[in-house]
Amino acid sequence: MQEYAGFQIYTGVWVNWSRGRLVGSTLTISTSHGGLLSAFLAIFISLTGIAFWRITSFTLHQMRANKAFHDGLHHQQQLIFRNTGTASGAFWQILQLPTFWRNNAKSPWLRTLPVALLALINVIVFAIAAIFSSEVTKATGKGVLVQSPNCGSLKYDSLDNGYTGVLQAAINTVILNETTEAAAYTRNCYGDDANGLRCNRYVQRKIQWKTNVNASCPFDDELCFFGKTGAMEMDTGPIDSHRVLGINFPKVNRITYRKVATCSPIKASRKYRSVWNDTNPDDVAYGDTYDRFFFGPLSPSFNWTYQYNRHAIAEKYPYTLKSIFWVGPTNETWQPIPALNRTNSDISLFFLASNSLSYGAPVSDPFFSANIPYSYPDVVKNNTNLTKYESDDYVNVLGCIDQHQYCNPNNNKCTPLMGTANILDEVFKLDLNDRQLAVVGRIAPQQLRLTTYYSVNGRGPSALRASETVFELSQIGLPNNQWMIEASSWFAIAVAKLQEIPIRWATGPPNVPAGSTLDRASFPAEIQMCKSQIILSPGGTMSFSVLGIAVILIVGIFLMLLSLWLDSITGYVRWKLQSNDYKRIQWGLDGMFQLHRLAYEAAGQGTWAGGADAIPVTQRGDLMGVPEFHADSRHPTLYMREQREYPAQFSDQTTPGQFSDQSPGYGGQKLPFFSTTPVYSPVHNPVYAPTYAPTHAPPYQPT
Repeated sequence: MQEYAGFQIYTGVWVNWSRGRLVGSTLTISTSHGGLLSAFLAIFISLTGIAFWRITSFTLHQMRANKAFHDGLHHQQQLIFRNTGTASGAFWQILQLPTFWRNNAKSPWLRTLPVALLALINVIVFAIAAIFSSEVTKATGKGVLVQSPNCGSLKYDSLDNGYTGVLQAAINTVILNETTEAAAYTRNCYGDDANGLRCNRYVQRKIQWKTNVNASCPFDDELCFFGKTGAMEMDTGPIDSHRVLGINFPKVNRITYRKVATCSPIKASRKYRSVWNDTNPDDVAYGDTYDRFFFGPLSPSFNWTYQYNRHAIAEKYPYTLKSIFWVGPTNETWQPIPALNRTNSDISLFFLASNSLSYGAPVSDPFFSANIPYSYPDVVKNNTNLTKYESDDYVNVLGCIDQHQYCNPNNNKCTPLMGTANILDEVFKLDLNDRQLAVVGRIAPQQLRLTTYYSVNGRGPSALRASETVFELSQIGLPNNQWMIEASSWFAIAVAKLQEIPIRWATGPPNVPAGSTLDRASFPAEIQMCKSQIILSPGGTMSFSVLGIAVILIVGIFLMLLSLWLDSITGYVRWKLQSNDYKRIQWGLDGMFQLHRLAYEAAGQGTWAGGADAIPVTQRGDLMGVPEFHADSRHPTLYMREQREYPAQFSDQTTPGQFSDQSPGYGGQKLPFFSTTPVYSPVHNPVYAPTYAPTHAPPYQPT
């Protein structure tokens, strides 16, 4: 495990179900171990390149080997194929040949460049493969599994315990913290200029949604500012629990969740509002004037929905934003009027007051409407007035509905689009398995917090994007669709909170406030979810594709073994079938040890055996000479130590033991150690035993 604050990153082999069991098999290890593995893979690929060249060079040698006579350039190319172990070495040696053969061979460059290019391609391909071997880490993406011993959720104390105030404070604190974090995330990560450093958490940086700015009014048409159409609808479409939320389950255990919100400015006509004066001398606000809105009683004690004290204009502060909501018949607070009531939705109303705020330009947005001009003197230019604009109304109203939907991808069954109340009754009709129900169990209890109401509640004017351009009590002009900007911002906060829900379950709550306890996962499906949450790697680990590593190792080992045994297997088959056996013989004789044998044997040095073996050997005690310093440096050759003069004629039946000090032509005189003409000493060789008939060469006389 890689330790982090409050949770760990799982290290070991696991399956990323985005790509299935085979392709998704993933190895996550620490960065230090990952560096070693990457280096090993790079070296291993380089060694594989060497093996591949050995196979290539053997194939080229055998394709070119035949019984015809060829010039020296051809045979030297064959020697390079036979004896150069690396493609880079072969490339360099092959490239040198045309320079030396330019006057002694036909078209040396044309005959050499293709094979040189082949060697160069081998070098480049495997060099690139070695460099990019670490790309195998990207085969699995950047996801890692997060785990924590505190996997679970908060459990709030019962109201029966008598801690109602503490309990409410705990709930409000948790919800407000979640909303604040989500708001900060959307500001950094939901725009086109996302800050990557702050957005490296969720498997999908942003949940996309579709927006319809000509949607039908979600309430009675007379309430919507733009009438029957002109509302804004935001629809996420089906959100896959694995692909988007990172709950790492196979397809059979996944669900989809969909959120739809529709908002519209509300026309608060006289039918739904009135002015009320506080005439009770015992009230703190005695004598103040209120605007009261009647969209349904706020509680059994109040027949109005919201009231605004006009005295706030004199208090010298900018926006106030109040929100209320309804989630169904069991709602113990606000009961909306029939014109607003939607039995299949969660309903939110937002009341916005500009208070003492003034605008530098007219604002025609219905939620921020400000077109009443007033003049004031310019303190910089004398005798000059400036114009600002006040709000058209004390309070403007915006209404939203939220709907939710769950689907079972296995049978394409879905709940209706509906509000929070009673949706679980519909979920149980989807024929979900235990793990699918566990996924629903992560979202559904938090579903109410995904409503537009909870994107605003408790945040006051900071919930408004318009507040970002307020300086003291002055605001620059706002666009005509500012209400859409606000509603879209609130919707983004809701879906950002949705992204956090499964991670918060897997890692456990960041703190446990008074009035709550940690409820750890206990059911098998829940415990499995604790081990199945993917987040983007926070650093400190590296993930590799197990399939990628396996392919590299298997292919590499196969090529290495093939390069070691290909010539032996091919030679054995040809020898056994007596088919093209001359190719086997040429491969053997072109080896550097056999070339060494042939050179010294031709010079009469050593009694050799193993002419058909990979490495020939001499008899024990045989000593062989090397050129002396006074040899012809332009054309050096090998000579025998104590070389005796051979008979002028001998046959291929001659053996080394037939010659003695009394041999004709010896005369007791020692031959010089060097000779410009090689002296042959035929030795029986099962692979290559030509018949020599040399004549005795005169002793070499240095000039």
